[in-house]
Amino acid sequence: MKSRRIEMLYLIKQEMFKNYHKKSTFVSMIIQVLFMLSMAVLSLKYSNVFNGKSLFMENYNATLWIVFALIFLASNIFLNEYKYGTIKLLISKEFSRTQIYFSKVIFVFIQSIILYLLAIVMTFIINFIFTRVAITSADMKTFFINIICEFFSTWLIVSLCFLLASIFRSSGLSITISIILYFSASIAANLMFMLIASNKLLRFNPINMLNITNQAGSSTYGHLTLLPMYAYFIWIPIYVIIFMLIGNYIFVQRNK
Repeated sequence: MKSRRIEMLYLIKQEMFKNYHKKSTFVSMIIQVLFMLSMAVLSLKYSNVFNGKSLFMENYNATLWIVFALIFLASNIFLNEYKYGTIKLLISKEFSRTQIYFSKVIFVFIQSIILYLLAIVMTFIINFIFTRVAITSADMKTFFINIICEFFSTWLIVSLCFLLASIFRSSGLSITISIILYFSASIAANLMFMLIASNKLLRFNPINMLNITNQAGSSTYGHLTLLPMYAYFIWIPIYVIIFMLIGNYIFVQRNK
């Protein structure tokens, strides 16, 4: 058991070493900051279109970039192993395929926390220096609730992305499907809500779970999703675990 733990830690450290020695990892974080700054500038220049407080509450739309960044990371993290032949090296060192799979999952999880922490810190810095929106304690509570909800919905997409990456061995296809599913909650909302109204069991479908942030911001969504808020925090982790386990199973079987 101890040796397995040491092996897992070694693989995680290797993932961190490989990815934090890539310029793209830090370029992605710089783009995130620039994206947030651009939203702040737009709120100052076009205040009638971009509301400063709303942008603050939505961390200057940082989540949009974080989702894209993590989708690309999760989709390419396996592909690169095959591309450079390093998967054979890892397997030859007698690391289990499950260890390889979950070391990558843990790394992406660590990176997601870093990106969200960066978003939180930059939100307050940008507001203090540029937008200077008055924030109440109630606003602060809503802000952090939104962050938590966004983190949950992000990981629902990322877990599915890992599953798709295990199936297709094509980052392009995995990225495309993941992005489509991410936006499907808002694009297909009316159709989905009608289906849910006719069959209440459909309220537990994973696409409906992507409404967690919308419902946190507006309780009226509860009448459409037919879900109480606590249900999201139960069902999203369940789906994440299911998608991860299926992805791991496919990864193990396809590499025997």
